[in-house]
Amino acid sequence: MTGNRTFLTAVLCGTVLCVPAIANNCDNEIYRRYNPDRCKDYTSTDSGLSFGATAGIIGGSAALIGGTIALLGLSSSGDDGAPDNSRTSVNYVQPTLPSYTLVGADIDEVSLSSITSNREYSRNHDQYNEIRLAYSLARGYTGKNSTIAVLDSGKNSYHGSNVAYLAGAQIAPDATIKSYQVSYGQTEFKSFYEIGNVINSATADGANIYNFSWAATNASATDIRNYNQMVNNTDKNFINSLKNAANQNDAIFVWAAGNEYNSQSSALSALPLHVPELQGHFVNVVAYDTATESLAYFSNACGITQNYCITAPGTSIDSPKSDTPLDGTSFAAPIVSAAVAVLHEAHPYLKSSEILSLLFDTARDIGTPGVDATYGHGLLDLERATRPVGASLVPISDTVTVSLRKSHISGTIGHQIKSENITFAFVDSYGRPFNTQLNDNISIKNRSIGFEHLTANNNPGIQFKNIEFGFRPTNLFSSDGFLSTDSQNIITYVGFNNNLNIGEYELFHRTTIGTTNPTPSSESIISGFSNIYTASIEFGVKHNDWRFSIGTPDTIIAGQMNLRTASGRRTNGEYKFNTHTIDLATRPSIAFNATYKHLTVGFVDNPYGRDEVYTIAKTKLQF
Repeated sequence: MTGNRTFLTAVLCGTVLCVPAIANNCDNEIYRRYNPDRCKDYTSTDSGLSFGATAGIIGGSAALIGGTIALLGLSSSGDDGAPDNSRTSVNYVQPTLPSYTLVGADIDEVSLSSITSNREYSRNHDQYNEIRLAYSLARGYTGKNSTIAVLDSGKNSYHGSNVAYLAGAQIAPDATIKSYQVSYGQTEFKSFYEIGNVINSATADGANIYNFSWAATNASATDIRNYNQMVNNTDKNFINSLKNAANQNDAIFVWAAGNEYNSQSSALSALPLHVPELQGHFVNVVAYDTATESLAYFSNACGITQNYCITAPGTSIDSPKSDTPLDGTSFAAPIVSAAVAVLHEAHPYLKSSEILSLLFDTARDIGTPGVDATYGHGLLDLERATRPVGASLVPISDTVTVSLRKSHISGTIGHQIKSENITFAFVDSYGRPFNTQLNDNISIKNRSIGFEHLTANNNPGIQFKNIEFGFRPTNLFSSDGFLSTDSQNIITYVGFNNNLNIGEYELFHRTTIGTTNPTPSSESIISGFSNIYTASIEFGVKHNDWRFSIGTPDTIIAGQMNLRTASGRRTNGEYKFNTHTIDLATRPSIAFNATYKHLTVGFVDNPYGRDEVYTIAKTKLQF
């Protein structure tokens, strides 16, 4: 080849452990464990490892950064897989046991059972249960509208076909999986220059998720210290192709950490540490052993990649493409790629950096509390990733949201709103919409008709014979939260009074007709009101210092309220809104009052709230 550099040779795993291209594979302890028949006559040599003539050099020193890249798959062949307790390169911390609230609160057991009993799910039941896959499936997410580019040994090869299968499988069965060949066989990879061209082809094909189940072996992330070293030990075309995919397709790169059971991931996992354009586009994946509930014994730990590293199942994985269970970070990586596709489908307006933040923030913490050098952010958790995270907010407009908390609203109009059974969307701290019932977020409160009665005579109207004009406050529209109105509402009214004396008794009657035009607050889903018309009627009798009455306080006889509720988000991030028109005409309350001098006792039969009993004492002070 011309115009390119090849610093690393390759090893293709196939059905044996990924190991460096060494003169005698039986020199490798793990290779011997998985190939006892080939190494039965093995005798140790002192020759060491041979990296070949194309090994890269770190800076100006003579240290090799690692002579090979390899596909990272293992397969079981009669060994019990027990870890070598003599190794001290990884601090194997047992998982913590966190507890979470709201787990699957929206999913019924019948739905879960129908999913977990599915044949494909049962194939990897333990692994899928660890990442709580059934919940994302029950919520309807299957990876639609994502294209996963599997850059591997080809769709017809053992390793490539298994990686491609797991990139969709049961997690994202509706994702588009496209295989691109970057290796030819057991020990031969394309050059990094050529791999860059393959990445460019995948970018042109619209890939937005790239799965790399291979890595530089015997070269750790700490061996690369700057951008120039990364370029010199790969190729500028390779680096630029990654930058281009990140910029053009807002791509996410999912990279396997490596199988050398080291405390650091492989050198290529350090890419975003030295190529700033890849930050927010890159996730490093270590393998979890569901049997031991800890890091798989062969898996490299996250190490210095911990801030963009996640853990996924990588042991005893069943695939129809393989006769034996699959082990390796090779097979943990496509599980994460499929999970990314699920989140892309569920929330297409999120940028890749937000998708990865969501993936990391919702990972189940294992090992040392918080982000750690072994498990990174923790174990992939699709239940947590597909339910609300953080604060719940109500969109008022494309730029304004308010806190979702129970809104207290007067029973008079609260009942009318509830009768519509409105479903609306709130958003979490990532701006992801989730549906809820408006009725579940409304609390009915009384109008406090007793208070209205107390203040009624403090707002006298203008009297002209038996006709009265005036203004008075009303609690008809009293509300707070995301259904609030501005200040206290005023009714403009005209009243008609009639009195009839019969002996020592005075019969009286009063009817008022009013109008008001409430104003919603700027932080309310109420978008406006029509003119609201009210009526009140009172009949009663007076005798000396006694007064008895029955009537209907101000009741809405005509008028409408308009609500504007979010229903979701478009792919460009804009909110979608629905409008609802609420007829506010309601049944009246019935008020009974008995007054002696300045003391009034009242009872109100409220049709849409608690009944009221009140006592009012009013008097005048004169000087």
